[in-house]
Amino acid sequence: MNLLGMEELNKNEKRINLSLPEYITNIDKLRTLVRYQTAPRVSAETVAEHSFFVAAYVLKLHDYYEFDLEKALKMAILHDFSEGYISDVPHPIKKAYPGIATALQQIEYNVNKDNINNEFADWLEEFNDMSSPEGIIVALADILSVVSYAKYEIGLGNSNYMKKVLEGAKGRYITVLSKAMGLEKEGITMADIFKSLEEFIK
Repeated sequence: MNLLGMEELNKNEKRINLSLPEYITNIDKLRTLVRYQTAPRVSAETVAEHSFFVAAYVLKLHDYYEFDLEKALKMAILHDFSEGYISDVPHPIKKAYPGIATALQQIEYNVNKDNINNEFADWLEEFNDMSSPEGIIVALADILSVVSYAKYEIGLGNSNYMKKVLEGAKGRYITVLSKAMGLEKEGITMADIFKSLEEFIK
């Protein structure tokens, strides 16, 4: 490899602090890390599956909203990367104990800073706080993934607990959708988006 090639490799390595083998090993943990660990469920969904769906929904949301697609996809793919280190803490626990939620957010930030990079750690803060267009869109895609999984579970007969999950997601959906106001592409209205999602969300 020539000197120019080595310089390029060094630049690329700075994008993700982990070496390639370390990165693959850590990402692979998400394959077996199951979401909703404290809840009754018929079909387990892993963090890796959830991350795929969030990224896939971000791709489609780009038909409706103006945002940096590359940045949002990176956010979506790795938004739960830190769970490979700290596991998945279910939403009801975070809601019931805000101190835990705050502590976890700081730990997530540190994990992402140390293992990915500072910029990515800041991006994930934008997702948690919904403080950028990309953070808002990834948050919306995240909720759509929760809705999709809850409806799938209900269809399999898990109608008690997952109906509560679905109702909670619907409440958060309205909040995030209102945050996305003003990001619509030219010719797209909030009413268009709401109508397209209405059947899916209910």
